[in-house]
Amino acid sequence: MKKKLKSSGGFSLVEMLCAVAVLMLLCVMLNSGLSVAMKTYFHLTAEAETQLLLNSLTNAIAGELRYAHEVSGTDDPTYNGGSRITLANGQVYVGGKELLPKEKTGTNRGGAYKNGEYQVDVMDIVYDESSACFTVDLKVSWKGSGISAQTPEGGVVIRCLNPPKKEGTP
Repeated sequence: MKKKLKSSGGFSLVEMLCAVAVLMLLCVMLNSGLSVAMKTYFHLTAEAETQLLLNSLTNAIAGELRYAHEVSGTDDPTYNGGSRITLANGQVYVGGKELLPKEKTGTNRGGAYKNGEYQVDVMDIVYDESSACFTVDLKVSWKGSGISAQTPEGGVVIRCLNPPKKEGTP
């Protein structure tokens, strides 16, 4: 019995405390590394989604303007008997209807603008009568983050396939 009590097998209290301290240090390093990875992931995802929204808006506006007829005005032009593309509350509207709709119901995380997390900051549409082309400038951003995407300098040129007929042409 005496031999069992004097047995020195196992770890001492100091050894156990050192092992716990090393384990805690590893956990802190792992946690800080994961938080940096998560921030980077969310940042890259936000950049990709702003680019996606910009691309979707550009394509939708191009589809709308490409087949426009009865175009009048150069800055903020009207077409198709008075329709106009407008920007309100960070979203693009055509004739009062959303160009890229928000989600109405379901679990889709908010439609094109993700429940208002993304917004259109700048939209400028100019019509050049001589070339029958629209020039569109857009800037999309993620609210409060500084992350944004915009069309190239000079805008995106969209050729109108239904230009007004010039006098004297059949």
